[in-house]
Amino acid sequence: MSPPRASALLLTLIVSTGGCTKTPAEEGSKEADGGIPCQTLQHLACTGLYGEGGAGWATRAIPPEVRPYEPGLQLWSDGLDKTRFIYLPPGTKVDTSKSDEWRFPVGTKLWKEFSWKGRPIETRFLWKRPDGSWLRTTYRWSDDGKTALELTRGEKDVPGTEGYEIPSQQDCQSCHRGRGDEVLGFEAVALAHDGARGLTLAKLVEEGRLSHPPAQVPRIPGTPVEQAALGYLHMNCGVSCHSANRMALGSGSGLHLRLEAGELGSVRETDTWRTSVNVKALIQTSGMFGKSSQRVAPGDVQHSSLLYRMGQRGDFMQMPPLGTRVVDEQGQALIQRWIEAMPAKKGG
Repeated sequence: MSPPRASALLLTLIVSTGGCTKTPAEEGSKEADGGIPCQTLQHLACTGLYGEGGAGWATRAIPPEVRPYEPGLQLWSDGLDKTRFIYLPPGTKVDTSKSDEWRFPVGTKLWKEFSWKGRPIETRFLWKRPDGSWLRTTYRWSDDGKTALELTRGEKDVPGTEGYEIPSQQDCQSCHRGRGDEVLGFEAVALAHDGARGLTLAKLVEEGRLSHPPAQVPRIPGTPVEQAALGYLHMNCGVSCHSANRMALGSGSGLHLRLEAGELGSVRETDTWRTSVNVKALIQTSGMFGKSSQRVAPGDVQHSSLLYRMGQRGDFMQMPPLGTRVVDEQGQALIQRWIEAMPAKKGG
C-alpha cells in the first residue's frame, strides 16, 4: 500500500472509531428532572450504573441488579481507592468451561470507580455489546462531583492528586487484551481469595451463574508469606500481562506470573516459581560488571531483578510499565519478605 493510501486509511479508522481524542463536554449531559437525557453514552449516568436511562443519577442509587464486588487480591493503583460493580443479564451464565479464561454473556457490564481521599476521579466502563465485542471507555468526574463525562484520551497529573494519571484507551487495550474475553480482576482466583466481598466465587456458584462450577475452590498454595507474594504477582503482573496468553503484553518474555487453576498443588508447580526463581534476568540490578542477577534470586534481594524493577518508575525498567507512577512500597516489601524467606542457592 502506498504511503498516501495508508495515511488515508489510518485517518478513516481514527474517525470511524472515535480514536483517542474525545474529551469531556457538557453538551447534552445536563440534568433534567433529576435525571440525565441519554441519547448517547457520553455521561456515566447513561451506562446503567444508576438504573436505566439516567433517571437515577440524582440520588446515585445503585439498582439491585448491579452487584458490587471486591476481589480478595488487589491491584495497586497509586494509592487510590476503588469500588467495583458488575451487571450480568438475568438468566445468563458466565462460560467457565475454561477455568482460567472466563467468557461473559452478551449484555454484561462492569464498572470500576477510582477515588482519591473520598473524591471520585474516574469510572471505567465495559459493556459486551450484542455483536459480542466490548465497548470500553472512561468517565472523568468533575471536581465538584456533579458530572462524569466520557474521556478517552487519558489525562496526566490529575489536579488534586499526587500526580495520578488516567490511562488512554490505547493504554487500557494494552492490558485488557491479555485475557481471552478482556475482563480483568473478575476471575476465579481473586474472587475465591480471603477478603473477597460482594459477588464472590462462592456467591456465583450458589446463584448458579457459572456454566462449570469449580470442583475445588482455587486456593493459593504455600505459607502465608508465599500466598501473599504469589497473589500479589498474580493480580498486579499476571492477570493482564505476564501470562501464557499470546496476546498478553508480557507473554513473550517467558516470565509468567498468572496463577492457573490446574497448577495450584504446590508453590513449585506454579508458573510464577518455574519462570522466575533461579531464572537468569535480562535486566541486571548491579551494573554491567556486577554479579549476574536472576528474576528471583532465593535469599538475595540485591540480585533479584523482579524486585528491583518493581521499585523503578519513569524509565523502561519500571514494572508494571503502565498505569502507575508511584512505587507500591507495601507490595515491594511483601515480595522482599518472600525472597528473603527462600533458602539461598548453594554456591550463590
